[in-house]
Amino acid sequence: MHHSKPPSKPHSGSPSGSPKTKTNATHIVLTDKGIKSLQPTDKRRIVWMQGLVGLGIRITPKGTKSFVYKYDVEGQDKWLTLGQYPKLKIHEVLSKYAEVHEKTQAGEDPCETHINKQQEAFGLPTVKQLSEEYIERYAKPHKSTWKQDSRILQHDVLPNIGTLKVHRVKRNDVLNLLDLIVARGAPIQANRTLAVIRRMFNYAIDRDILEVSPCSRIKPPSPEKPKDRYLSLDEISIFCKQLDIAPLHKKTKFALKLLLLTLQRAGEVLGITASEINLTNATWIIPKERSKNGRAHLVPLSEPAIKIIEELLLETKDNGYLFSSERGTGHYGSAVLSTAIARNLDIFNIEKFTPHDLRRTGSTLLAAFKVPRFDRERILNHTDNTIGSVYDIHDYQDEKIAGLTLWSDIVSYCEQSHDVIDQRHLQKSLKYRNYFDD
Repeated sequence: MHHSKPPSKPHSGSPSGSPKTKTNATHIVLTDKGIKSLQPTDKRRIVWMQGLVGLGIRITPKGTKSFVYKYDVEGQDKWLTLGQYPKLKIHEVLSKYAEVHEKTQAGEDPCETHINKQQEAFGLPTVKQLSEEYIERYAKPHKSTWKQDSRILQHDVLPNIGTLKVHRVKRNDVLNLLDLIVARGAPIQANRTLAVIRRMFNYAIDRDILEVSPCSRIKPPSPEKPKDRYLSLDEISIFCKQLDIAPLHKKTKFALKLLLLTLQRAGEVLGITASEINLTNATWIIPKERSKNGRAHLVPLSEPAIKIIEELLLETKDNGYLFSSERGTGHYGSAVLSTAIARNLDIFNIEKFTPHDLRRTGSTLLAAFKVPRFDRERILNHTDNTIGSVYDIHDYQDEKIAGLTLWSDIVSYCEQSHDVIDQRHLQKSLKYRNYFDD
């Protein structure tokens, strides 16, 4: 719908408008048959619809047919173009007509209303502008994986819909974008892309930029198998031994080993700073700003973990990061560990695994060693949604110390073993209850 200029002459008159308007108008019934029967002439003309005051169809000499609405404002004729036929269907023009005619009957000017809507839409951001605001105002402050969101937006989203105004993005635009990613053989990446787009448009709704998300009711395009990979005791033994001889930077080896010993997230381990470590109390506090669930988390450090941290502290740069990047002012990114494992699978000589699988390994095997689920959740700093879940970071410290000390002893046993490990025998010698102070 757009605001059109009034015709230079009233041509065939009109049943609506100011009192000076002529009344020798041509009328037809609003039907497809009637409209198709209208033929162009050498001059532009308007034919009016019977029983629909002010609604007409304009026919140009080239045969273009457009629905128009004519109404009166303070004695002046005004015109509003509703859309072209046959793109605009009969039921659609009736709906638009009812809307604008109701406004004129109430004393409103539908042209002004439409112009205001256009001006509001003009001020809305493009998808590219929204993506920049989303990364800066939401992702960076709240997500440790914001760089991954940024990469997804830059690689797959912006090249396809980046120039569109956000209110112009339709459900079909999102579906087509996802289809392109699936077609190139990356179905799981399509799922990740949908998740980022959905979060971005939900952010726009929260900020009153949009009222409805184009991602509404769109399901992930590809099914995902639940991740259940964890290393057996024998695989832990192989991993630890082969890690020593793998062609990796010393800090990368330390990071993987610390990941295994502490069972914390890769991003949290790689972002560790000297200020977060208390060697006297053998603790590491992950601040809430770096924690996935937004809660500070106190991690007890076992003796092997402390030895690694002490060596890293000797080489800590001015920025305080234990895993300071060699290329910039920040720290190692999570991709460093994923790449290190992927490129050395032939050296590790065990089934494919990821950094996060080391965390799952600890949780799974601690369960086998009779560590209660609740205690394991505290070690992993999983979100607790039960009543009374707001707790001091020192709560359950005994359970965390016992669990991580037990886990350290399990890893050390695996590392020193030269035979196939008998898990049942080890379970009998390493009992969770024995790790608590009397």
